[in-house]
Amino acid sequence: MKIRVLTTIFLVFISCKNVSDKETEQVQIVVDSTGLKIEKAEKYIGISKLNSFLENPLNLREFKKKKKREVTTSVSNGKEYYFNPKNKDSIFYSYFFPDLKKESIKMDEIVVFKYGENKHTYDDEIETLIEFRIFNPDSDLGKANLYGLTKTELESEFGTDYLTFDNGIAYSNKNKILTIELNDSKVKSFRYIKLNTENVDQDLIQQIIE
Repeated sequence: MKIRVLTTIFLVFISCKNVSDKETEQVQIVVDSTGLKIEKAEKYIGISKLNSFLENPLNLREFKKKKKREVTTSVSNGKEYYFNPKNKDSIFYSYFFPDLKKESIKMDEIVVFKYGENKHTYDDEIETLIEFRIFNPDSDLGKANLYGLTKTELESEFGTDYLTFDNGIAYSNKNKILTIELNDSKVKSFRYIKLNTENVDQDLIQQIIE
């Protein structure tokens, strides 16, 4: 009986140690010639809040319903790094949401990929979210209302596995990226983009933030 108990305790110990080893990584800091720095610390392995957020950051249809009376639209050529499905007769559309009562004179913007017979309608059900740029607090954004959060709060929510640049940080997973401009360690603006590549490196980050 004692042998069985000791064996069970030993197996539990080994199991816990393996889990602990998988949940963290040693801190690694790499600085390249552009001054961008990669920081990895205590990276959570598995399904993280960051990956979940980047996969589905915004309920686009619900957000647009709330903003229907305060929106202007335009056709956009799109950026070369945008995710661009090979659909015929497709376009990029930009939705702008002006509000003189907000904190920034810059207008919040959402970019979508549209195709098909309803591509010029506001209530297009098959459009794909490509980008949003947010300069103001807005509770209608739901979980994407990151404006004003501190850097510490971001790290608590999304971790510390990010790229840094002069005035902000950038998170990424696969072909999705979130760049965040900070002012006094608080979110001043942020930008989500669905990319045409999963190779997110320093050069691409620099191209996006310029």
